[in-house]
Amino acid sequence: MDRPGESLKSSDVRDHNLGLVLASLEKAGSASRTQLAETTGLVRGALTALIAELIEVGLVRTSPVDPKPVEVTPPPRARAGRPQEKLELDGSRLAVLGVQFTPDRIHLCVVDLAGRSLLRRELAFRAPYGDPEALVAILVEQMEEVFASKIVGSPSIVQWVFAVPAPVFTSTGVIPIAIDLGWHDVDLARLVSDRIGVPRLGIRVVNDANAATYAEFNSLWRNPETAGVTDLIYLKSDTGIGGGAIVAGSILLGANGFAFEPGHVSVVPDGIECECGRRGCLVTVAGPERVVSLAGLDAYAVDNGLEAALQEVVRRFRASESAAVAAVGEAVRWLRLVLENLVVLFEPQYIVLGGYLAEIVDEFSALPVPVHAYTNPWATSGSGPEASERPPASSAALGALDGAILQARHDLLSSPGPLRTA
Repeated sequence: MDRPGESLKSSDVRDHNLGLVLASLEKAGSASRTQLAETTGLVRGALTALIAELIEVGLVRTSPVDPKPVEVTPPPRARAGRPQEKLELDGSRLAVLGVQFTPDRIHLCVVDLAGRSLLRRELAFRAPYGDPEALVAILVEQMEEVFASKIVGSPSIVQWVFAVPAPVFTSTGVIPIAIDLGWHDVDLARLVSDRIGVPRLGIRVVNDANAATYAEFNSLWRNPETAGVTDLIYLKSDTGIGGGAIVAGSILLGANGFAFEPGHVSVVPDGIECECGRRGCLVTVAGPERVVSLAGLDAYAVDNGLEAALQEVVRRFRASESAAVAAVGEAVRWLRLVLENLVVLFEPQYIVLGGYLAEIVDEFSALPVPVHAYTNPWATSGSGPEASERPPASSAALGALDGAILQARHDLLSSPGPLRTA
């Protein structure tokens, strides 16, 4: 008779090994069974069974064979036997739906488990302040339109992920406060599930800044030039000021999931009261609403939304219009101060800027010297000093929605057991 817990342990080990195979294929692009045995450390017999299972569920497939040039004199084969077939990640039958929203806009995207984008939608709207149920009604309406659309490949959507502009309890998914939306203690997943049937693997709710941070880290990690990155700081300004930190390869979450809220770092002792209840927060002196107001674009923001107003600020800044130059300069002064302190505290290898800050990245070239020296990325573009021993900064290449879906995909692929019955 099996000892208590033995079957569960065996199941967990099998799930872990399935995840190893999928992770190896995603990183390699394609690989033979021999190569997979080397990268995963699994014996051939066990690997053969795992691959058969993954092929059956549609997560792995045989890689298409590239046509080979005809050789006049073929080289002798080292040994008899058929050429080893290549395998690659499939995942075309299963997909994740991602939803990101701000006070001004909704983004929706369907991505299959191999990372192929199958559908994207965007909607400009004005979020009802302080009324999460009204916003959820709009979200569900947009989601139902997605489901009614012809999605490439007609995959089964196994999970939904929401990237929200607010902190999220990691244990429950509850949003304790969303200042820009006027929310308090909102269980977004429950509000959605009350209106529409959810997929078998449920709903994830994640902080948008952490999701964007994950996307940027993954992008840098996969780039051969920056593949050694383990620590970075991400700072964005669009709805408020947010950000995230990767420390030793993992997102810094804190005890409850609220770590790293740079917008609410106090920079002005006894400054004006912030909506969070503290005084002198960074967002009160350098937040997007403050920048728009100093640039004289309050009315523009009312008519067109905050995102459009920030784009207009950038346009006027580039055109050297005095009010916009002064507004951006004031914000950058405070933002750079916080970044300088974050560099001292976290010793990042890389700094990534998002939101409208990505459009003015050159304004952040003079950052302090970290312990680890890196070449200034502007050296080859003719902007800034030729070289500098400071963490390089760059514009964010990806967004919160990409990161939220990427995280969901990686979690599902690393532990694919539930996908076998999804």
